[in-house]
Amino acid sequence: MRTGKTMFWVLLMSLVASVAIAQEKPAAPATTLAPDKVVIGENLSPGMPLNSTMALLGIPDKVKVVRGSSEDRDSIEISYVSHGLVVRAMSGGSRIEAIEIGPSFKGKFKSESGIKLGVKYEMLIGEYGLPTSLTSQVMRYPGRGLYFQLNNERLLSAKTYTSGTKLMDARLMNP
Repeated sequence: MRTGKTMFWVLLMSLVASVAIAQEKPAAPATTLAPDKVVIGENLSPGMPLNSTMALLGIPDKVKVVRGSSEDRDSIEISYVSHGLVVRAMSGGSRIEAIEIGPSFKGKFKSESGIKLGVKYEMLIGEYGLPTSLTSQVMRYPGRGLYFQLNNERLLSAKTYTSGTKLMDARLMNP
């Protein structure tokens, strides 16, 4: 009889414990930055450690390996669709080499005037000075690692690179 009571209490305690464990809330995911809070050149910039970038932006939507012209030029492309960003790093590297800011980017650029996509090119000149080269489609500031793509004289997208990067894309931005 005593064994029966012991078994009953053991089973009851197991049942209560399993219900309590099942009702526990799952651990909250790491807090990531809202897309409109990203500031290029302030909280996200080339040269940042990749782990800090992932902590800031969260889990990427897509990671792609890009073959370079040689093994030391292979890179990875990390896409954040909800942020309108693509982050690039060298294969085996631990830092951001480039950030591609797409047309769906909701954040802004570190600037006195709060530059966002859609501003007129004159605002870019007011903030960054005359570009090294200017066409109807691209404003180049290679000394700053900034390249702005324009559409109808308005900022459509941008790319920014670390100084001395080996990324093929950076070389193509300076014909």
